[in-house]
Amino acid sequence: MIGIVAALVLSLVGVTVAFYPGLSGSPWVWVSLGGSQLPIAAYSLKNIIKNNELQDRLGPRWGDISLGMGSALLLFAASWMGRTVMAPNGSARTQWLARAYAQLGASDALEKHWMLVLVGVCIIAIIEELGWRGWVLPMLEQRHGTRLAWPLTGLLYAVAFLPTVWWLRSDSGPNPFVVGAALLCGCTWSYLAAKTQRLLPSILSHAVFVWFIVLQFRMLNLDK
Repeated sequence: MIGIVAALVLSLVGVTVAFYPGLSGSPWVWVSLGGSQLPIAAYSLKNIIKNNELQDRLGPRWGDISLGMGSALLLFAASWMGRTVMAPNGSARTQWLARAYAQLGASDALEKHWMLVLVGVCIIAIIEELGWRGWVLPMLEQRHGTRLAWPLTGLLYAVAFLPTVWWLRSDSGPNPFVVGAALLCGCTWSYLAAKTQRLLPSILSHAVFVWFIVLQFRMLNLDK
C-alpha cells in the first residue's frame, strides 16, 4: 500500500508542477511529468530484474506492435469523438483544449523539434508504464485480484491528473479534458498490461497515443 500511495503522491506532485500556468510552454512541463515518477519506475525495474522477469515483461513478442498501435488508434478515435461532443467547433469550451495545448508548448516549436519531442514522449511513456503498470498494477492484483486491479489502476492514474482540472480552467469552468483522457487511457493501458502480463504493448500504446495527441491533433487542426 505504501508503494501505491508513493506512486500517486509523486505523480500528483509532477502533474501539479507540470501544469502550473507559470510553466506554460516550458520544457519543465515534460521534465516534471517524467522526473516525478522516475523513483517508482526505477524501483519497479529493479524488482523486475531481481525476479528474472525482464524478458517476460519487457522483451519483444509477436503481436506487441499490433496491440500497441491498435489500442492507441482506438484511443485517438475515442478522444476525437469526446472532443467533438464536449467541445464542438464554435463552442466556448474549445478553450479547455487550447489551454491544454498551450501548456505543452507552441505547435510550431514542437513540430520543429519533433525528434526531441518523440524521444521525450517515449521516455515518459516508459517511466509511467514501469511505475503504474509495472508496480502499482501488480500490487493491486495481489490485494484485489486482476478483475478489480486494472480499473483501480486506471482510476488512480486519472486521480493523479486532478490538478489539471483547476490549472487548465477557462471561462467555461474547470477543465475535464486531461482527467477524462487519463481515465480512458489509464484503464486501457492497465487492461493491456493485466491481460498480457507484459509492459511493452502498453508502452507502445502510451507513446503512440501521446505522440498523436501532442502533434497530429494540431496538424489536423482538431484543436481549433
